[in-house]
Amino acid sequence: MYSIMAVLVFIIAGIVAYFKKVPHGWVQLRTGLVLRFIPPLDNKPVQQIRKGLEAFVAKRIHTIKKALPVSQVEDMDIPTRHGSIMARIYKHGAKQGDKIVVMMHGGGWCIGSVNTYEEVSRRLAITMGQTVVSLDYSLAPEHKFPHAHEECLDATTWISENMGKIDEDASSLVLVGDSAGGNLIVSTTYTCHPEVRKNISHLAAVYPVVDSKKSDYASSKDYGDGYYLTTKAMAQFTEGLLSSAEDVADDRLSPLYYDAIDNFPKTMVLTAEFDPLRDQGEAWAKKIKNEGVSVIAKRYAGTIHAFFGLKDFGSQGVTAISDINLFVSGAAVPGAQ
Repeated sequence: MYSIMAVLVFIIAGIVAYFKKVPHGWVQLRTGLVLRFIPPLDNKPVQQIRKGLEAFVAKRIHTIKKALPVSQVEDMDIPTRHGSIMARIYKHGAKQGDKIVVMMHGGGWCIGSVNTYEEVSRRLAITMGQTVVSLDYSLAPEHKFPHAHEECLDATTWISENMGKIDEDASSLVLVGDSAGGNLIVSTTYTCHPEVRKNISHLAAVYPVVDSKKSDYASSKDYGDGYYLTTKAMAQFTEGLLSSAEDVADDRLSPLYYDAIDNFPKTMVLTAEFDPLRDQGEAWAKKIKNEGVSVIAKRYAGTIHAFFGLKDFGSQGVTAISDINLFVSGAAVPGAQ
């Protein structure tokens, strides 16, 4: 009797230790700590948020590199119409696969860098066994729309045409991006030359921004405050990005409204349960599926925006990287639809 009670107490204690209740459900303990101790993304002007994020990562970069060692890291310049941008190349193991993973980071087009995405990029390289190229595109408000979109389009085009210079065994590209980076990989795929699009075998869009025209999604209302990314922060990022109100009509900021195109890559859409961007990403997945695109979607239970690839946001972020690897390799992704 006492042993059974002890086991039950242990199980209950474990559950309480591992999960945290939030207004709309349960999150893992690490995610709960993020919500408890990290301020929302609207607490300062974007340049100050950017500076603080870079300083925070700079203090952790040695730990990240030690925890996630890769065999080779190299910085290179990639030409674009706006001048060269820096890209960081990650390789792990004696031999890479046959793809180049092009990573476009998130951050509302206003924050983030190859440095802040060091952990994500290293996890991708280690888990997938492919060469990863992380793009350090220019940020707003210093560089207004469509500056970053044009840089990412040009950089992807150059990589497509020069794969052998990066990895002699590579024959196709995988585009990965989260949030604003998800918008960038999707808009790049729609707007690139058909010959470039043929070289993109897979697209992994993580809680992508695909609808900047509409704001009344249920997830925006339910999770627009109290879950790290807020609707106020999104408005602040958008204000920093745009030169005029007319820019928001450009479909590069709202790929949900693009017409169907040929040769669209196999696509995976990853969304977070408690994320104001959740519903628009899932709406886009449904749309392109109806248009005949090979697409799978997975919602990660108990997660918040920015969980992707970051262990400190909970284990689901690491799982998402593994799921992308399964998707690209052609294996079934647990929980995907």
